[in-house]
Amino acid sequence: MKKIFIVMFAAAAVLAGCNKTEIENGGGMGALKFSLNPSVDDSYNEKGEGMLGGSSSQQAATKAVDNEAILNSMLVTISNNDGVGEAKQWSYSEMPSVLELTEGSYTITAVSSGDNEVAAWDQPVYGGSKEFNIVTGSTSTVELVCSITNVKVSINCTETFKSEFSRYTITVTSAAATAEDGFLTWTENDVDNWRDGYFSAADLTVTVQGYRWSDATEQQDPVQAVLNIENVQPKDHITVNVDAKATGEANLGESSGDGASFITIDDGTNDRDEDIWIDGIEEIPVPGDGDEPEPELPDAPSLEWPANPDFDDTLIEDGMDVNLVVKAPGKIKDFVVGVESDFLATLLPEMTTDGSMNMDLINDEKLITMLATVAATLPTGDKLDGQTNVDFSLSSLVPLIKLGAAPASRHTFTLNVTDEYDQTLTKALTFVMPE
Repeated sequence: MKKIFIVMFAAAAVLAGCNKTEIENGGGMGALKFSLNPSVDDSYNEKGEGMLGGSSSQQAATKAVDNEAILNSMLVTISNNDGVGEAKQWSYSEMPSVLELTEGSYTITAVSSGDNEVAAWDQPVYGGSKEFNIVTGSTSTVELVCSITNVKVSINCTETFKSEFSRYTITVTSAAATAEDGFLTWTENDVDNWRDGYFSAADLTVTVQGYRWSDATEQQDPVQAVLNIENVQPKDHITVNVDAKATGEANLGESSGDGASFITIDDGTNDRDEDIWIDGIEEIPVPGDGDEPEPELPDAPSLEWPANPDFDDTLIEDGMDVNLVVKAPGKIKDFVVGVESDFLATLLPEMTTDGSMNMDLINDEKLITMLATVAATLPTGDKLDGQTNVDFSLSSLVPLIKLGAAPASRHTFTLNVTDEYDQTLTKALTFVMPE
């Protein structure tokens, strides 16, 4: 989309015989006169979606843009390149119709006003600058193009993906993120309504967290995939295409005139597609028929709950026994706890580095630091990494849900443990608030 706004600058010499036109350096004065003539071209230079073996559930709707409002909100600065006088600055809507400038070289700069965050919904940021000259007795022409300086991100999920996953979230995190700013999370509703996110021009990480039914475990199991997007440039429009298949392994990330001055706001984008597959139920490899015997694998990770050996749903109460034992003869490599809880959904994303509901207890330093304050007895980091037998207690953590959860609400913690032989354990623990 390109929005073109034309501002006429007429630099006229004042009467040559008037002493008031003279300044210390002997230069004359020029009058800078403004008028607005907007012309709009609202078309995008779109590229193909490049879907992965699926079809988009819908096409993105063209969003109406208030062209005049965008221009009027721009912060415009005119400064003398030799440092003569003070720089002049206005909101575009408040710029004077006539401005006197001394003869000389100037720079005009226009930028979006307001707080420009690292990540924000529906917040394109524009900017541009240009040098021009004011010459006594003649007119000057300047053309200033204000282009998008941040990055637009759209999420596109195929029907196959939506049918495979009953619930999902998609979080995009900027490499320039801070503890308070730099990531956005799309829900199912955000995806269906084609909500766009805008990010500073830095590399991005996409985390897809979904839940789907597994016949093996007879429950909704969490599935996660991560895509790293590199070489991100201003004006990029990145469409993340999310698809799924029934079985196999995840394939992540294959991207895809005289007297006139013109201010042009160009929000066209460099369109690019990034594709991400979500794996299905992983197939167990069949041993080969070669002469060499297959090495014997240690037992896969397992979980014991002596106070609740059948892992029944458990009422949340003070003094509850949630003392677990994790056994992993092949040594623990990854330990991630996926959380489903309306109460914790407002708290946990502030604790995790990627803003998701998944607690990576070995690799997420931000999470580990915060847990050391609120759940000091919970094993993290080296107390899990490489261990074969771990006492894993949630007895002090789960009762904290009582502080704000709704009566009869359900809160599920799914333990995902992987050993050094890539053998996995997935077990869901569900806790219920009293009515």
